Amino acid sequence: MNKTLLVTSLVVVGVALAGASAMLVTDRQIDAALAQLQDSAAASSILIAVSDDQSSFIERHLVLTASVEQADQRVTLVIDNNIQKRPWGATIEHRLHFDASLLTWIDDAQNQALLRTLLIDQDVMTGSTKIGLTGDYQSDWLGIGIDEQIEQATVRVSPLRLAITGDPSGKFSMTGSWPGATVTVNEPEQVAMVMRPLSFQSEGRYIGGSVFVGEQSTSGDGMSFDLTSELAQVHYQVGAYSIQSNSQVTDERLAMDLSFQVDQVSLDDGEAPVDIKDILLAISMTGSSVQNLQSLSQNLNAMQISGEASPALMEDINVFLRTGFVFALSQLQATLDGQAIALQASFEMPENAVADVNNPFSMLSLVSSLKADAHLELAGGLSESTLLAEPFNNLMMTGVLVENGADYQVDFKLADGSALLNGEPLPLPF
Repeated sequence: MNKTLLVTSLVVVGVALAGASAMLVTDRQIDAALAQLQDSAAASSILIAVSDDQSSFIERHLVLTASVEQADQRVTLVIDNNIQKRPWGATIEHRLHFDASLLTWIDDAQNQALLRTLLIDQDVMTGSTKIGLTGDYQSDWLGIGIDEQIEQATVRVSPLRLAITGDPSGKFSMTGSWPGATVTVNEPEQVAMVMRPLSFQSEGRYIGGSVFVGEQSTSGDGMSFDLTSELAQVHYQVGAYSIQSNSQVTDERLAMDLSFQVDQVSLDDGEAPVDIKDILLAISMTGSSVQNLQSLSQNLNAMQISGEASPALMEDINVFLRTGFVFALSQLQATLDGQAIALQASFEMPENAVADVNNPFSMLSLVSSLKADAHLELAGGLSESTLLAEPFNNLMMTGVLVENGADYQVDFKLADGSALLNGEPLPLPF
């Protein structure tokens, strides 16, 4: 064999070996992604299982099931993946559908027929994912679109769209949008439900597959529900809303805050209409250990499946209390029938070595170091509200609610083992 042929042969063999090695790396990446998915699902009480896995040198067919159990009932989503393996990575085509277990949650034969027509063994989402040689991935998903007339019901659902990117370190980014849905029923009652467009996004990373650190936001145009029958007319509406959250880790401690705003929530049943506007809720929590939150989440989900609190869960709760935290409701405000409501509150559990939920006396020993305060302000006109008149009178009679000029308030403080309610000492029950 001459030198040129020998070199050419070695190059061909080298390329083949490199290609075979890359295929193995791709399989390892897929297996690693599957393990990460199972870890993430375990933290949310979802059971991920492999129902079929057939692999060749350049292809792989991997079928997963994602199941949620409650009270001996199960709902299973089937995730069918056709994988094309290449030396530079992999391309995966996904199909998601529910199996017949979904029908066991519905007793009514008509609703079962509706579910079978719309969801059972039909793709509820399809998508494609590209995985690079280093494990970076990019996914694009499209949800089911429905436009069906089923007996007296018309169902129109616009497709949900998702774009997801990430890498093996847990870095994660997602954007999505949903144009909404409408459902109308003409018999035996007239029902109209409208879900208006919404969008959402996340940017951050998952720690241990369960604790998300980063920013998330959701905004939407709201929803409405109308029912008309011989007995009643009901109108319910939620206006435009937005939800934002942010979390970060410093020295293995998690700090997170969340805010929720909605323009209007109204309910009119023809008797006592309720109209709440300009709702704003802002809360935060700091101090908790990330490692403890991971374990606590997993053991709480295990309890949902088993129905029993394990010793590990009880110890996680003890660690959570011993680590200490500060919870703050920095703002809750709204107007009810044009009258303002405002609430601020906070609670601090100090770091300690004695908290034990199995020992009430250990918790009592912490009272002197607990701190809490709350301040509620109510506009005077709320005392005449049909919805609040009775609780208003009860709170006034017990001294919990006191006058503040033309308005009303509640002021509570706990510190150094003593409590004050509206400036007066409040006997503690321990």
